[in-house]
Amino acid sequence: MERGRITWPQLCMLTYLMVCATAVLVIPTVASQITGRDAWMTSIIGSVAGFITLYIAMRLNQYYPEMTMVEYAPKLIGRWAGMIANGVFLFFLLHSVGLIVREYGEFIVGSLLIRTPETVINTALIFVCAVAIRGGIEVIGKFALLIAPLFMILLLCIPLFLLPELNATEMFPILNNGWRPVLEGSITPATWFLEFLLIGFFLPYAIGKRSRIKWSLSPLILTLLTMVLSNLVCLFLFGPLTSMFTFPVFVASRYISLAGFFEHVESMVVVLWVMGGFVQIAAWYYVLVLGTAQWLRLKDYRPIIFPIGVLIIAMSFWISDNLQDMVDLFMTTEPLFSATVLLVYPLLLLIIAWWKKRRALHKETRD
Repeated sequence: MERGRITWPQLCMLTYLMVCATAVLVIPTVASQITGRDAWMTSIIGSVAGFITLYIAMRLNQYYPEMTMVEYAPKLIGRWAGMIANGVFLFFLLHSVGLIVREYGEFIVGSLLIRTPETVINTALIFVCAVAIRGGIEVIGKFALLIAPLFMILLLCIPLFLLPELNATEMFPILNNGWRPVLEGSITPATWFLEFLLIGFFLPYAIGKRSRIKWSLSPLILTLLTMVLSNLVCLFLFGPLTSMFTFPVFVASRYISLAGFFEHVESMVVVLWVMGGFVQIAAWYYVLVLGTAQWLRLKDYRPIIFPIGVLIIAMSFWISDNLQDMVDLFMTTEPLFSATVLLVYPLLLLIIAWWKKRRALHKETRD
């Protein structure tokens, strides 16, 4: 169905942007609302979920190296049970990509194109991503390899240019309210780290003799460092006021001013963020289209790209009434939904795959 292939560096950058692009926008606000000045610790604790799901994805790929989860699930839990479970999984993907599109729509309209209807923004994003997906995974992988370094340079430049304005004493006292708020606040970052399970949809198409473990772990570690850095920058600059901003990292970029002539760089920030968002949406969109085609046993996924795009646009507006409802969603039902689909379900598949493999080896030994 997919004849394209990507290199390991492309897979690394694709996975990094697939998870991290929106996390930088939302995590500082949500985490600081719960934990205050200890928000930077939540990403470190939440990353445990990422290491677990990454391990699950890689182990399942070892059992079924040429297949995605949608393909091998019916082999493990039965045809009908697999069809139903995959249907729920695909609905989660539709829900998630709709949520991501809505985030970027709100960000662009709220920060730059204030008078532009959000419908126009979301439709344009989906159309461009649909064209890229028709080109296959190679197109998305190459663009990710081009954009990700620029995205990371941007995130590094923001704290460097703001260095005179940062106040490291804002992080003290550490754990003033104990561990409980930190543990509660780590649930939201963990929701983002759970998304590393989707690397399993790209592993069958990765080529090259490079270290699988190194290139699979790299995007997770980069995401962890990015989240911690963004939380610290917002804390050092805004202190307890971080929770009052919708997109604090973007607001921080507006404070950049060098020698009175290098300022108003937020437009450049928006452009790079939208390019990173394009990769993120395209990656999720691709997984949804590919998984749906495999679920329906189609020979080619391209005919359903635009119909699914229409569903994504509809989902992006149905999912919440406004930005505050979307933030509340991240703090309430979204972590439970994500944990069920991205952790419990694949863990069950891994246990069954391990048990079947062990039983087959035991049978061969006995014979």
